[in-house]
Amino acid sequence: MAIIYGGKIYLRRFEDRMSDAEIARLYDWARDEELLRQSGGTRTEFTEVEFREHVRGERLYGPTNRRMFLLFARDTLELIGRIGIFAIDWQRRDAEMGVVIGARDYQNRGYGRDATRTLLRHLFTTSSLNAIYLYTFADNLRAQNMFQAVGFRVTEQGPRFTPDAGEFYGVRMEMTRQEFLEREFEKV
Repeated sequence: MAIIYGGKIYLRRFEDRMSDAEIARLYDWARDEELLRQSGGTRTEFTEVEFREHVRGERLYGPTNRRMFLLFARDTLELIGRIGIFAIDWQRRDAEMGVVIGARDYQNRGYGRDATRTLLRHLFTTSSLNAIYLYTFADNLRAQNMFQAVGFRVTEQGPRFTPDAGEFYGVRMEMTRQEFLEREFEKV
């Protein structure tokens, strides 16, 4: 089991064995309308049993163009969210990122920022990816501020369409390997 440690969090690969309690927590978040609205997801229609079987199948046999992680608080060892990259394009050497802090007690306390920085450090030092991008809803200023604090920059704004969210006004943000490593070395 590979663990990636940050300052406040640690990440565990989605592919590693999950307990029923962890899957139940993911299921609760997959049905939370408010949380899904902010993260651009759609509510699962699966029952809890179907969801558990789906997660276990995805965990073992899911797409290879993504890397997903469960996100835990280091101080309490509690599962507080998930983070990952998807739509990996190894030719262009880029991928899209998503992060959700599902445990409300951990929102707005720096856990998302630490998880994002930790995953970027891992990706940019262990893979050939050169750029990570993401999308937020234009009104999700909290997420945009967090991503900018990590070093993402806005690359475009405007109408966007996804099958899950439909049409919306979105903000695209990006960070390159060089930008990230320069920021990391500035701290030393």
